[in-house]
Amino acid sequence: MTSAPRFLSVALAVAEGIALLVVAVGESVALVAGGTAAALPVAVFFTACSAAVLWCARGLARGHSWSRGPLVATQLLLLALSWTYHRPYPVVAVTTVAVAVVALVGLVLPSTTRTLSESSDTSRA
Repeated sequence: MTSAPRFLSVALAVAEGIALLVVAVGESVALVAGGTAAALPVAVFFTACSAAVLWCARGLARGHSWSRGPLVATQLLLLALSWTYHRPYPVVAVTTVAVAVVALVGLVLPSTTRTLSESSDTSRA
């Protein structure tokens, strides 16, 4: 059994993971194009973040309750990060806030909690 809020949270987490991967590729391209050496660790960091978010999205899609905690933390970090972009890039900040809030609400709704607890009860039996 899957809930619509959980499905939406999974979809948004996948979108976040892909966005992080796009940033990593952009940093890699900048490095190859003669950018600074700082682009390499940034690219590696965003690749690792992308992999972690996508792994948690996969876990949430499969009903694993362990995946919700890291995704909630990710949404809270995105909310904090959006504050740093509110002056120079207001559209990016508003988009980030909207995605993070919708995903966060979907992750903590009782229907999501219920379906995750049912999934973990079924997997233990």
